[in-house]
Amino acid sequence: MLSESKLLTRTFVSNFQRLKYPYKLSFAVTYQCNLRCKMCFIWKKPRLPELTTREIERFFQKSNKFSWVGLTGGEIFLRQDILEISRIILKHCKDLCVLHFPTNGFLKEQIIAQVKEMSKLKPARLFATISVDGPEETHDRLRGVSGSWRNAVETFLSLREISRVSPYISMTLSSGNHGLIHQTISAIKTVYPKFNPSKMMNFNLFQKSSHYFENTGLTSPDESQLLRDVNQAADILGSEMTFKNYLQKNYLKYCRSYLKTGHSPLPCQALSVSCLINPYGEIFPCGVYDKKIGNIKDPEFNLYDLWNKEKTTDLHHACRNGDCPGCWSPCDAYQSINASLTKKFLQLFRN
Repeated sequence: MLSESKLLTRTFVSNFQRLKYPYKLSFAVTYQCNLRCKMCFIWKKPRLPELTTREIERFFQKSNKFSWVGLTGGEIFLRQDILEISRIILKHCKDLCVLHFPTNGFLKEQIIAQVKEMSKLKPARLFATISVDGPEETHDRLRGVSGSWRNAVETFLSLREISRVSPYISMTLSSGNHGLIHQTISAIKTVYPKFNPSKMMNFNLFQKSSHYFENTGLTSPDESQLLRDVNQAADILGSEMTFKNYLQKNYLKYCRSYLKTGHSPLPCQALSVSCLINPYGEIFPCGVYDKKIGNIKDPEFNLYDLWNKEKTTDLHHACRNGDCPGCWSPCDAYQSINASLTKKFLQLFRN
């Protein structure tokens, strides 16, 4: 409960000022990927030496005030030491409230075995999102590997059987799966009839990034098509207001503005409450803005000092003012939503 209280406090403070230390870390532990997705080219990145567990532990020994850590990739379960990385984070981050990871679900047996061990480490909350981007044929085409849909759905079902783990299906809305939300849900229900999308499903928009996805050469999806899918997704979430649905409903609501402008519809919280570290130790505001501000492998690295340097503060204000490539990814949008609570309360008061 203490860790949840600290997260809530820091979230509240972010409504009024830039934080002196981030509460959210997106940590891309690997660029290895076993799929060949049409909308993301991480799998094409050259193989370079990635952070070792010794380097990762050295970072978390000094930098451990995070309330929320999202492990991402690539496919994180291609790292043979992913369980050790999880142990390191949980050992040093005493305030940790949420440990989250996405997975394509392809390595079903390996993922289930590792997550069972993760759950024994007893993180406060362990969330997993399994990517499913359409009915079976569409998903396998977009992901570039036959059998990826079947493995993803079966991984989702198996994760539901593990205590202390909250798995969700995550669908990325793009031109490749336009108009297929209901067909996707129906396909999942043929395997799992009790599937409840309002409680078990998340949606996000296709994003471009030069340093992360390396997909800036792709044609942007049609705005009107995406808007129809966004509205349909919002309807599917229904009226039940869980914390997950609160974030998702607001995320989808603001998608409409993002699709028109290409910029965050709320003041961005990158380099106030969050940042991204890539597999080589390089630190960026997020997965879209290609502005490296440091490297955790530097012998004198100190996140607190870096966070409070003028160049970092200035870059945060650039993000907040929209002087960046612009994005609306849940990895960063959720923090912006949580930092706009006072704005919502003021609107209610005025009404």
